Amino acid sequence: MNIIEVKNVSFAYNEEKQGLKDVNFSIDKGEWIAILGHNGSGKSTLAKSLVGLLEPQQGEIYIDSVKLTEETAFNLRKKVGIVFQNPDNQFVGVTVKDDIAFGMENLCVPRETMLERIDFFAEKVGMKEYLDKQPSNLSGGQKQRVAIAGILAMRSDILIFDEATSMLDPYTKNDLISYMKLLNKEGFTVIMITHDVNEAILADRIMIMNHGTISAFDKTETILKQKELFIKSHLELPMALKIANEVKNNKIRNSLWEYVLKM
Repeated sequence: MNIIEVKNVSFAYNEEKQGLKDVNFSIDKGEWIAILGHNGSGKSTLAKSLVGLLEPQQGEIYIDSVKLTEETAFNLRKKVGIVFQNPDNQFVGVTVKDDIAFGMENLCVPRETMLERIDFFAEKVGMKEYLDKQPSNLSGGQKQRVAIAGILAMRSDILIFDEATSMLDPYTKNDLISYMKLLNKEGFTVIMITHDVNEAILADRIMIMNHGTISAFDKTETILKQKELFIKSHLELPMALKIANEVKNNKIRNSLWEYVLKM
């Protein structure tokens, strides 16, 4: 069942900067999708379009079979949550508790229900002991967890992570990706926007964007076999593909043989 459908969507910032060009795709409920692309490829423009922050100049976007329009955007934002690269841009409250509550307040969630969700989801992301802390005093990973808690508290079915790991240290990055896996297993539709190929290979399917268009969108194992696609899209080759190419070109075998001769 398609939870997202994008039909012939185009968006331009100005005459010289085209964000999206006739983009078409669909995503099934419960999928984990990675959107790969170099800087300026259109992936963040696409993310903002999916949550209604940018309105397509052409084409249509459907969330759970409902067309995204100015009239439906408010209700559809309940279904789609986004965590940006810099979570500081999302914080508006004085405390962590205030920030988790913010989205629910906009949705007019009853106070008793709101307090229950704050405690539940703060604990779910490991941030319950920080509820009275100021967001500015948190680490990058903790801020991302608070942003996720706020989205989950709004009962969003679709979670978009827009370069959410790019500012994190390796340990915190792995921790956040592990949590994405858990959320996906629990039934959430996860869209991970990244330029890190080694993160993208964890997804069910990979979309590669280049200059506002989709170069490819297929199962991960199929995408990983296409060396020329990565080169053409100005992306680093996945480690597995690099090794396969090295073996194919006999470079590793020759290096090992040279090492043996020197022993």
